[in-house]
Amino acid sequence: MMNSPVAFHNINDLLKTLNKNTDHKHIKNDFFIIDETSDFCTTPYPYPFRTDNSAIILIMEGNSELQINFETLALKPNDMLIIPANATIYPSDNKENVKISGIVFSDIFVQKNIRYMNYVNEIIFFSEKNTPVLHPTDRDRETFKFLIRQIDEADDRDDYYSKDLINHYFNSIVLEIMTIYRYTEKKMIDPTTSRRKEIVYQFLDLLSKHSRKERTVEFYAEQLSVTPSYLTRVIKEASGDSTREIITNSVIMEARDLLLNSSLSVAQISEELNFSDQSFFGKFFKKKMKISPKTFRVRNK
Repeated sequence: MMNSPVAFHNINDLLKTLNKNTDHKHIKNDFFIIDETSDFCTTPYPYPFRTDNSAIILIMEGNSELQINFETLALKPNDMLIIPANATIYPSDNKENVKISGIVFSDIFVQKNIRYMNYVNEIIFFSEKNTPVLHPTDRDRETFKFLIRQIDEADDRDDYYSKDLINHYFNSIVLEIMTIYRYTEKKMIDPTTSRRKEIVYQFLDLLSKHSRKERTVEFYAEQLSVTPSYLTRVIKEASGDSTREIITNSVIMEARDLLLNSSLSVAQISEELNFSDQSFFGKFFKKKMKISPKTFRVRNK
């Protein structure tokens, strides 16, 4: 498996292949719903692939294996699977019918709709480091299925309030998943010691509050009363990424939010994010996103 080439599929590719019954209503291709009738009796992609989208999926019927980042997961009914963006996915050839329910979404969809961005960060943060399979209760599963149906129905309506309803229900899904992570699956997100777990959560909380103005590891270490090297080690052990990388990603998310959801000029956004000048902000943004802030805004507005 590991020697096979890894293809890349965008959300439009996934939409056409994984949900053949989906109609033109998803023309923007920033998310789509997989309903309970989706039948995965055959492997849609007989090769490893990557996608820049995330997914939250509930297994309704059947047993299956799926390889994510070369870790083989045995999935059974009632399991919930979190697939982070840019994961390498290798579906196995299922021997029985598998039905699922869930949502696949782009980061642009999240950026435009999510109120609790720091919670999304935590979900992805821990699912990338730990097993991405959750075990929701009966109540959790029914709530998830209800919210998925509500998003689908709101999207079907396509009226004045549709986007606000989709926003509301997606935020509710995020909060429900955080409840599962924090209270019913503590073993999955518990670093080596309670102190380290506390540092991780406090760091993410500080990041959500200060990343528009503060970009140094030293600032966050000082707020947490630890040394920069200790903070970096704890975050690296918990996530696999450096503290600086996570800070950079958070600043980029703030920048994208302002570019998509505000009328501020690029120069004003540069100032809002505490960059010395617009040129420095432009280089910072382009290094990560591969396009300029202005081009990003034009393409995604």
